[in-house]
Amino acid sequence: MLRQLRVLGSGHRHLLTGSLALVITAGVTAASGAAYWLIAARADEQSDVGYATALYTSILFVAFVAGLGQPVAVARYAAGRGRDDHVLFAWGALATTVASALIGVAYITLLNPAAVQELRQWDGLAGPAIFTVLCVGTALSLLVDVRLMTQRRWGLVLARAIVVAVVRFPLLLIPLIHDRAVWLLVAAALPTALSGFIGIALLPKITGDSHHWGPRPGTTRAMVHFSAVNWASTITYQAPTFVMPVIVLIDVTADLNASFYVAWGVASLACYVPTAIGQALLAEGGRDGSHVRGQVRLAVVIATGLMVLATMAAIAGRNLITALYGDDYAAAAAVLPRLVAAAIPWAITSVYLTEARVQHRHRVTVAITGTLSLAILVPALILVPKYGIEGAATAFLAGNLLAAVVAIVFHLIGRGASDTAVAAPAPGAIDPDDTIALLPLR
Repeated sequence: MLRQLRVLGSGHRHLLTGSLALVITAGVTAASGAAYWLIAARADEQSDVGYATALYTSILFVAFVAGLGQPVAVARYAAGRGRDDHVLFAWGALATTVASALIGVAYITLLNPAAVQELRQWDGLAGPAIFTVLCVGTALSLLVDVRLMTQRRWGLVLARAIVVAVVRFPLLLIPLIHDRAVWLLVAAALPTALSGFIGIALLPKITGDSHHWGPRPGTTRAMVHFSAVNWASTITYQAPTFVMPVIVLIDVTADLNASFYVAWGVASLACYVPTAIGQALLAEGGRDGSHVRGQVRLAVVIATGLMVLATMAAIAGRNLITALYGDDYAAAAAVLPRLVAAAIPWAITSVYLTEARVQHRHRVTVAITGTLSLAILVPALILVPKYGIEGAATAFLAGNLLAAVVAIVFHLIGRGASDTAVAAPAPGAIDPDDTIALLPLR
């Protein structure tokens, strides 16, 4: 096995370095989040924790929707240090800022779970305003990370995660008694949001040039098409990750939502590892003359192997949840193994989906992501109102299994595709599949 990994890893140093850095970053983020919510669970009422986790989930949902495909588009079209790269990134950041503000306001206005009422009761104006600012900063932090990845500044990606992880705890320990749920939200989300705003301001020191607004690069139209295609595909393939907690928080009590969030946090870490490997594959796919097929093979071996180990650990250690959080969180221990086991098929889906993106096979991207989203969310909408978080766990596992089967089929069909380096389209060029992928099918 080790010899096979050495052979597969030969010539893919940047992919391995990036994947390792992102996995460590995910570990830091997850460990910080778990410790944060553990302290909150031990020190605060379960209902306050439930409201806070619901609002935090809502911020992540808004940031996800407001991405507009920019994280993927920046990785492919604004990866360098030329003026065109800075112009494209600047406009992408502006679009993300506007979108996250508008979607944050719409979320607060149109959705009315109990957690949103908690925010409004604290202050009818300041509550929604703080929520919106946190949404904008969080969305920008995702874009900053991608820009650092394209510069291969993996250490800075990790450093940002560490700073965010550390700053949360002093805020958490501030002994505010009233409106505790709102303060738990602010302490959890503010460091990430600030890192987004500060990161955007400091990026010119990393890239060697300021943000520019013009002249318009020749690749603008291609990037807009690519971002639109991948926004829609990202909406579908990551929708279960962000929409499932929203379905749960609407249909269950605050106490059950707190339990679900604990288990979901562990599962999200497991699922993030293949996502991080896929993100590194997207940034490195075909660069410097590398062969995509070899990179994909390596990514599948690593991602799937890690997720098998994670599932075994979740099964063996699920009782640690009640030992750490208390008996009130027994429901989290019950659903944890199924949620983490879903990361095994997700590892396969994630890598093969990235392969299709690198090769600009947009129809395949649509098919895989559409299957994933529908196979998870449709059953969840049926099962969660009836069975609560048990229904959510079952829908998540079954949907991921079906999506992995579809991804494997398309991978096998496409193995005859070119095994040479795959680069972004030439300036002004439009990938012929872009037009097809923008059809309402998605």
